[in-house]
Amino acid sequence: MNPGTLVTRIARFLTIPLFLVALFSDFLSTNPPDRLDLNQCYAPPSRIHFRDTSGRFRWRPQVYRMEMTDIQLSRYGELTDQSYPLRFFPRGFPYRILGIIPSTRHFLGTDVEGIFHPWGTDGMGRDVFSRTLAGARTSLFVLIVGIVLYAFLGTAIGALAGMAGGWTSTVLMRMSEFVLALPALYLVLAARAMLPLDMSFGLTAFVTAALIAAVTWPPLALGVRGLILQLQNAGYTEAARAMGGSPWHILRRHMLPALAPFALAQTIAAAPLFILGDLILSFLNVGFQGSIPSWGTMLRSLTADPRVVTDFWWNAAPFGFVILTLFCLNSLAGPWRAARVSPLG
Repeated sequence: MNPGTLVTRIARFLTIPLFLVALFSDFLSTNPPDRLDLNQCYAPPSRIHFRDTSGRFRWRPQVYRMEMTDIQLSRYGELTDQSYPLRFFPRGFPYRILGIIPSTRHFLGTDVEGIFHPWGTDGMGRDVFSRTLAGARTSLFVLIVGIVLYAFLGTAIGALAGMAGGWTSTVLMRMSEFVLALPALYLVLAARAMLPLDMSFGLTAFVTAALIAAVTWPPLALGVRGLILQLQNAGYTEAARAMGGSPWHILRRHMLPALAPFALAQTIAAAPLFILGDLILSFLNVGFQGSIPSWGTMLRSLTADPRVVTDFWWNAAPFGFVILTLFCLNSLAGPWRAARVSPLG
């Protein structure tokens, strides 16, 4: 099997679980993502035991509560006087499945909240595992909003330039070249800095996606315009024009379906930009703030203290999710890149 084909298949296999994790992050979480516990700062990942304190084997795994033994070095020990069995589908914090169906059931956990931390806690005692899963949901939301705005802007501007021609096309194309020439990151940072930092989750996600889409649409617009100019001389468009079809009727019924493969390929190829943009903005503290679970805000804590990387390494878990997500998106975009040349081929 071709190595490239194998990589693509692996990426496709991993993409579905990633999206499911993002959609059902609350169900998979062991603790509320925003729950603070200053008595559990930088607590290590919970150890799962199959033997009790007397050495007897237990079929049901159990964990113990963690207690800080060294405040200065943030060292913890287990309190073995009481064990907490791990259960499937225990009751926990309330949430809504897909934002609609209320539920209190979770995939795995204990009957007592704040005991089981699969990936430890951060500097404020928040569960790293739950926040990483919630960060996946945040990134998925930004990605979906971003690619919709990207596809709309690029296709609309490119189609208008190709169909209108004349000075309209000249102005739109010069504008797209101007946007391409600007340093995108600095432009997004400057625009975001002019807006309030304290915004709701939905508004922050929309603003983040819109700013990234505003500086990434020109390649799609340029491609759509060039392909429309080719399609205007195609046989079926000339036939439709001879039968009295208006330019916008021809665009809607004949050109847009032919442009769809190119626009879809370009949109899939641009998807990683929205993950990286969200990560960079949140990391620089101009995107999602610390109270909202985001991979960028979580990774920002790695720069606060060198000990976070060396001693409290579990806080780098979001970095692995970022790499995996980018790997899947880039691998999925690979087979589509050949289709970006022309939808006529």
